[in-house]
Amino acid sequence: MSVEKRIKDALLPFGDPVEKSFLYAAADDLPRQYYTFSASSRGDDFGDDVPGCEVWQVSVHFFAPLEGDFSQRRQQTKRALHRAGFTWPRCIDAGDQEGQHLVFECEIAEEVDLDGEV
Repeated sequence: MSVEKRIKDALLPFGDPVEKSFLYAAADDLPRQYYTFSASSRGDDFGDDVPGCEVWQVSVHFFAPLEGDFSQRRQQTKRALHRAGFTWPRCIDAGDQEGQHLVFECEIAEEVDLDGEV
């Protein structure tokens, strides 16, 4: 299962939109609250100059209105990502006067597929 699918499967049950690297800031009609995410990878666990796995570094962003207490959602999001196989997420409060913005940072490792072999 791809990293993107793992993220979406973990977060879609909350009922909010989940989009990869989608910039809602340019949209005219913003959802009330939503998730976006990005991921980058690097090789790790090298042997004979070949990576044994690929480590994905993931940032998940949750945007919501200023009003409301989203502390429960913060914990639910962490648990959902962890259940999907990611490391326990670090959470950064990046909100401002415009709205709430929580950034969840975590990782996941996948075996490297070299020439169709895992």
